[in-house]
Amino acid sequence: MNIDKKFFRVFILTLSAAFGFVFFSSAAFFASAQASEEIKIIDMAGREAALKKAAGKAIALNSASRFIAYLLAADKLCGIENIDKNFVKTRPYTIACEEIFAGLDVIGEGGVNKPHNIEKIISLGPELIFEAFCDKDAAALLERQSGVKVISLGYGDKNWFDEKYFFDALTVAARALGRETRAVELASYVKSLGEDLKTRAATIKNAAPPRCYIGAVSFRGRQGIASTDSMYFPFTSTGAHNAVSEISDNSHIFLDREKLLVYDPEYIFIDAAGLEMVREDYAANPQYFLRLSAVKNKKVYMCLPSVFYNLNIEVLYANSYFVGKIINPGAFKDIDPAAKADEIFEKFCGKKCYDEMNSEYRAFSRLEFTPDGVEIEKL
Repeated sequence: MNIDKKFFRVFILTLSAAFGFVFFSSAAFFASAQASEEIKIIDMAGREAALKKAAGKAIALNSASRFIAYLLAADKLCGIENIDKNFVKTRPYTIACEEIFAGLDVIGEGGVNKPHNIEKIISLGPELIFEAFCDKDAAALLERQSGVKVISLGYGDKNWFDEKYFFDALTVAARALGRETRAVELASYVKSLGEDLKTRAATIKNAAPPRCYIGAVSFRGRQGIASTDSMYFPFTSTGAHNAVSEISDNSHIFLDREKLLVYDPEYIFIDAAGLEMVREDYAANPQYFLRLSAVKNKKVYMCLPSVFYNLNIEVLYANSYFVGKIINPGAFKDIDPAAKADEIFEKFCGKKCYDEMNSEYRAFSRLEFTPDGVEIEKL
């Protein structure tokens, strides 16, 4: 009898130990599985972040709202900068997101060296903050001040457009928001645009590529004809020769005005955001402009602004098709630049909005330098 009781006690203790092992092993496995589900991110500033889950509520600063709009995730924003809310017609993504942005609280003006309302940000309770100036120290400071994880995005080396860099930044934002499928979809479309442009551009590689110049490129505000870009994507993507490509490693350049006369490009394209600056400059010094071959030969054209609160990637691609149509019409004979822009804007932002945006600018046109001033001629 005593032997049976002893055996029974041993059996119970053994069973309990086994059950406890299974229970705690299962708990440990479950905890490990939960930990493995964390979203680990290295952002574009090289900062690491671990998220328990994809964010359902976020704030985008320093032009990062553009990426959120590209991911069709603007509904996850809980606050917005004034520049995105009240300068709507200047960019496709602000037009596409106008209704959503209109209902969001303003947490700062937006722009370089413009402060944000940290108390307001905290009160809105975001799970995540995105920023796209890619300043590692500033992002770390914002994270300390707000107590909210900050993820940096960006556009490319020296903050200019680089396709791979853009895809990487888009993927970072997509993983943080649970929009990976959308990021893959958009990246696939952008790659198809790149391949299409490359194929069309190849038709002029054996000939002397046309010398082109982009003027009036915005840089912290509107600028005149001497403000240019040595890496202007619509030139590199269409096989054009950028007249200032060898001047500087920096993409943006304030060119010596006299050098433009020396380079004397065959085609001049004007960024529509700076048209009024060009008009004022022409009124003050018409003889300067009339010495340029592009002006004399009526080869001055106007593009949509590709820079407004940093780069508008979709506009760069739309401008590429317009530039291609002008400098290489045979290869782009099937392209209607306005219709192509609408397609691109819809794919990027979810809305065809070329007409709405262009009502502000009247781009994809020719500029005539007349005795009465600079006139816009519709093509």
